[in-house]
Amino acid sequence: MARRRGGDGRLASLLVLVGCVVVLGGTFLLGVAAGRRWPALPFPALPEAKAAKAEKRERAPEPRPTLTFYQELTAPLASPPPPPRPGKAAARGEPAARPERGDRPAPVEASAAADTRYTIQVAAYRARAQADALRERLAAAGHAVYVVEGEGPGGVRYRVRVGTFATREAAQEAAARVAREESLTAFVTTR
Repeated sequence: MARRRGGDGRLASLLVLVGCVVVLGGTFLLGVAAGRRWPALPFPALPEAKAAKAEKRERAPEPRPTLTFYQELTAPLASPPPPPRPGKAAARGEPAARPERGDRPAPVEASAAADTRYTIQVAAYRARAQADALRERLAAAGHAVYVVEGEGPGGVRYRVRVGTFATREAAQEAAARVAREESLTAFVTTR
């Protein structure tokens, strides 16, 4: 019996592998050569395709915006302000009168100015319990204090207010006194 060497099996495997690579490489090269020399499709193009190609040729390319570094730096950071809300006249369907450039706003009537009352707001809370606790503390100190419930940016707000004043000056003096005595930030608002 003759002894076989392991090298014959390895040589055969190597030859099969090289043959596969040669066949695949040759197929690839023939595909590339055929693709370059292959004539265009002899079928006529569809009318929609012809129209789309003609439209592309007729349309001029849209100009791109030219931005410079300076324009980007000086551009506004925020969006423009929202348009003004329509007034009561627009809600009823009547056209709103626009003031002319030189027009001044109409003076406030004396009766409307006399009816304006001022108050001092010292705090605004989301929780009613906090507003009531501050109200009790200020009432114990002798202030005429009350809580007003109103809508705020994040929902319902409970505003703690002190007194009612006929003039803004009187309200400002009282606000300074309350801020000094109670160590609170106070500001004047209309009632």
